[in-house]
This record gives sequence, structure tokens and C-alpha cells, in this order.
Amino acid sequence: MSAAALTDKAVEIAPGVHWVGALDPHLRSFDIILKTANGTSYNAYVVRGTHGVAVIDTVKENFAEDFFRRLESVARYDEITTIVLNHLEPDHSGALPELLRRAPAARVYLSTRAQMMLKALLKPSGEKPPEYTPVTTDDTVDLGGRTLRFLHTPYLHWPDTQCTYLEEDGILFTGDVFGCHFCDTRLFNDRVGDFRFSFEYYYAHIMRPFREYVLDAVALIEPLDLKLIAPAHGPILHHMPRDYLYRYRELATPRLFNEARSEKT
Repeated sequence: MSAAALTDKAVEIAPGVHWVGALDPHLRSFDIILKTANGTSYNAYVVRGTHGVAVIDTVKENFAEDFFRRLESVARYDEITTIVLNHLEPDHSGALPELLRRAPAARVYLSTRAQMMLKALLKPSGEKPPEYTPVTTDDTVDLGGRTLRFLHTPYLHWPDTQCTYLEEDGILFTGDVFGCHFCDTRLFNDRVGDFRFSFEYYYAHIMRPFREYVLDAVALIEPLDLKLIAPAHGPILHHMPRDYLYRYRELATPRLFNEARSEKT
């Protein structure tokens, strides 16, 4: 598939698992403090089971049309049984009110700390809060042959954050964790070129203040059979995904960080 084609279509990242996000190549600053010389992406995903379809996160409201076009290419709205919200910041929940209108039978799964945020998010639109279930570590959703398992990973970088693990495929959907602002139509980490600066710049500005929570999350994730990390921004990490987990641990541990830096000099 050509780079141009990737821009317009949903992209299969594993059998029955698709990227349906949006690309924002012209963004040059994020939340005022972050420079985004390479733009960014708002990554959302669809997982298909034998008796249900899950949508994992949405996109910034301005890019909702791109999201829905890609979503509609791989699923009907009446098939969607599950909406997972790993993080409710507007760049990941902007299309949620419209998604709830189009898929009214879907149940929302979110962290316990996200409940009030969900109500606040929907209040301006006048939408009634959907049916939702607060979840924590090791709670699961069965899609039929596919199981979503939730991991409580708060303060990365908001109180509401969580990760979602697709057990049978070894895919971890992480929200902002392991992400970066780096837009490339080729999507995957072994195709987009060198994005190490963007990855570590993002960590330094977004995650470093919460390094104790980073280490808690790394400890929770490390035992998993990890085949792919699917963050909410930046490249999808399907080549050597565990390297990014270990790099987070180095960055969050001063001793390991200093040792790694001395080895390079």
C-alpha cells in the first residue's frame, strides 16, 4: 500500500484490528508548550470479535470526518458494542459525542476517575451520558474470540488514563503513553524513519513530571506478551515494541538514564 493510500483509508495493524485515526501534518504547537515540527496524529483503533466490535478512543473534533470515514470502511455502527476511552483529553474524545449518536447501543468503558470527565465532556452538547462501565486493572470485555483487558495507569498524564490490552494478539493500546507528536503516513515505527528525538521530547514534556507513575505502569506492562504498542499519538510500535518500554524505564530512573547516557559518550 502506498503512503498516499494510507492517508485515506483505515489501516490493518493486525488481523481484524485497524487504525482509524487522523493525521495532522501541519500542526506546529500543541498545548502551547510543545513544538510539533513534524505535526501529529490522533490514533484511534477498531477491534473486531465474533460477536462485537470495539472502538478504542476517537480523535480531535476538527478531524472527526476523517475518523468516521475510516471507521465506516471497516465496521457498521450497529456492530459497535464497545467504546473504550483510555484518555478523555479533547484530542482523543472530540468525536465521541457524534460517535455515541451514531452507535447508541454501544457501552462505554473507562477508568473510574474518568466518570465525571465524561459527564462534563457531554454536557455542552446536551447529550445524555451513555451506558458506561468504570473499569480497573484486570477487568475484561469479551468481544468473541478476543478479550480486552484493562490496566490502571493513572496520571500518564491525566488522572483518568488507562491502557487496554488485547490478550489474544498481544496488542497494547496505551493512550498518550509511548506516544509522540510525529506525523507520517507510513504509520509504523520501522517505516517512518528516525523519530527518537520526538519520542524523548514528548516524554520529557508530558511524562517526566509523573515518573513514579511511569515506573508503576512499566512494572504492570512488563509481564505482558507484548507484540505491538498502539499509542494515541505518533508511530505504531510493531518493531521491537519492548525497546520503548525499556526506554521509558531508563528515562524515569535517574541511575539507568545516566548509565545509558555514559555508554553513548
